[in-house]
Parts: sequence; C-alpha cells; structure tokens
Amino acid sequence: MYKILVVDDSALMRRIICDIINADNDFRVIDVSADGEDAYNKIKNNSYDLVVLDMVLPKLPGVALLERLYNEKVACNAVLISSSLKEDADSTMKAMEYGALDFVVKPIRSSGETREIFGKQLVDSLHNVIKSRAFRPSASKTGFTSATQAVGESRRNTVERLAGVRSRLAEAKGVGSAQTNPPEPKAQPIAKPLVSNDRPTVPKGTGVRTKKIIALACSTGGPQALHTFVPMLPANLSVPLVLVQHMPEGFTASLAARLDQISGIKVKEAEDGEFFKPGVVYITPGGKHMKICEDGSRAAYCQLDDSPPVNSLKPCADVMYQSLAKSSFDEIICVVLTGMGADGSEGIRYLNQYKKTYVISQEASTCVVYGMPKAVEQGGLSNEVVPLKSVANSIVKKLGGL
Repeated sequence: MYKILVVDDSALMRRIICDIINADNDFRVIDVSADGEDAYNKIKNNSYDLVVLDMVLPKLPGVALLERLYNEKVACNAVLISSSLKEDADSTMKAMEYGALDFVVKPIRSSGETREIFGKQLVDSLHNVIKSRAFRPSASKTGFTSATQAVGESRRNTVERLAGVRSRLAEAKGVGSAQTNPPEPKAQPIAKPLVSNDRPTVPKGTGVRTKKIIALACSTGGPQALHTFVPMLPANLSVPLVLVQHMPEGFTASLAARLDQISGIKVKEAEDGEFFKPGVVYITPGGKHMKICEDGSRAAYCQLDDSPPVNSLKPCADVMYQSLAKSSFDEIICVVLTGMGADGSEGIRYLNQYKKTYVISQEASTCVVYGMPKAVEQGGLSNEVVPLKSVANSIVKKLGGL
C-alpha cells in the first residue's frame, strides 16, 4: 500500500481528496498539510510514496515548494492539483520542470458528477504515476525493502503485459490497437478515418508549401520530455513541427509559452485556420483535435476539431496522423515520445498506407512511461529508436542537416 501526504489549504478539499484516495485499496493517506511550509518540513523529515499537492497554498506556493525540494535534491513523487486558471496553469508547467510527475484539474464544484470525474482522474493519475519509470517508492522509513520494490517492478511489468493482451484482444474484435506481432504496415486494410471533415476550416492569409513536416505525439511524462527536447531543436528548423500532448483545456497555452521562453525555436499553441510555417512548433490546444489540411497551393494549415474524444482522448494523436494521409508532403517524420497507452500507433499505421514516413520513437529507459513508444516499436513501425536527448539530432539528420 502506497503512503500519501495530501497538501491543500481547504479543509473541505482535504477531506474530499482523502476520501477519494482511501477508497482505493492501493493507497492510504497517512498525513495532511494545510500550507506549503508545513508540507516542506513533513516531506523533509518523513517518507511518503506520493504527495498530492495543491498549487495554491499559503506561506509557500506549490511550485516554490517543489523548487526548494528540487534544489535540495529531496525526492518527491508529486501529483499536482491545479485549476485551469492561467496563473495556475503557468505554475503547473513550471512545477513539472521541478519533477512533478502528473497533474489533475481541480473541480469548480465539489459535489455531484464533477466530483466523480475528479475522483476518477485523481485515482487514474496515481495509478499511472506508480507504474511510471520516474516513480521511486519511499525507502526503509515506509517499510519498502528491495524485495518490495522487486514486487512493484514485477507488478508494473505485469500491467504492461496485460495492456498488450487487451490491445490484441481489442484488435481481434475490430476495435483497433497496436499488436505485438502485426503484419507489415503497408499490408494493413484501410481504416476509416477517426474524425470526419464535415466542417472544413477556411485558412487565414497565405502559406508556404514545405516538402516535409514533423508530427509528434506524447502523453504522460510529455511536458518534462518536451522541456528537454524542444530547446535542442535548431531555431532555423526548415519545416514545421506539429504535436499532440494529452492535456486538458487551458494548459497547453502555458506549456507553449514556457517552451517558447526557454527555446531558440518559436513555440506556440496552434490556432484554427493558421498556416504552418517552417521553424515553428505548434501545440494542439487541450480539448481539441488537430487535423492538418491544405489549400489549393498545397500549403498546410491547422484545422481544430471539436468532435468527441477518440479512445477517451482529446486531443488524439491518431486523429492528427490520419489527417496527414491526404497531404502532399514528400515525407512525414513521425515522432512518438513517452506516454501511457498506444495513441499514435494506429494513426501512423494508417498513414503508412498513403505516405512515405520516417518514425522515431523514444528509447524505453528514457521514458517516464513506455507505453506509446512501445506500441509503435512493437508494432513494427519504428525506423529509429533513440534516447530522448538524441531525438532532435535524429530529426536534423533526417532533414539532411536542415
């Protein structure tokens, strides 16, 4: 059972969070704090497997607490509770740089259906975190021994294997997901596009056609990975880069702004109808699907789609990849980084039937969660498997050195 510290200045929210966590047999809240200073002292002097941390706290805000722990090299497996307000979203993105493993959006109301959704998201987040490679169980103070850790590792491996079995069973039923040993991608039957083109966007202004485009997908661990990867891209990248990061509405703008601050290349949240320009990274807004369309001159532009979630995801990388099937690009460089699940693999498989692709997936040991890259690699779709810090270099090489 994983031992948890809950930090929130609201007594009501503390009780709600504790009730949600304690209802799951894998977790137990053993301590609470109402302010950042008290939480800091407790984390320094006790061992917790996880800390559920509100971002807005008296005395010491959540991001400042994590920054202090980070600078002092104090381990903390933090799951953040954040609102979608811009200030909180900005702080959340910064907190991810200081080692926070995931975040959940706090409900505006604390009862009814909203609370149920929040509870499911929080418990799912905690389970995802303990399965991630970045998670480090507490040491001997909480009774964890090397044998216990070995059991935990075995459990995570079992979860991954079961996920693979479920995927294969789903595919056998026609639902569609990556197989462990699929036929060659080009031989796959043509799938139906996931999102229709009922309401096309009218592009704004004029664009420039590029012969290639980079399309990237990531999920759990993605913000941290992007903070490493994006600053390594050259400012004069000769093609646009579009990406899907699984995030709620309101957070992708903060992620884009933060990445733009620390990178030579321009980073922005994508806008409906805007043309994609070389040397710019476009992040799909949370709560929207992105499709890549072209005008009469074959210049690519963004179409944001408000269709329902696909496989419970919105944005969904499969939608982005499938939309590229009708494009005129000579080659599409697909990049899949850390993430839970298999989003991206089916979209790339579909895309392979129509376009020349080159697929780069992140190497397992550098992933927070080796789910999405694993589905791509085991599906026989990867042309290159590289550590996170080598992804940018692989892209530049594939582009012919710019």
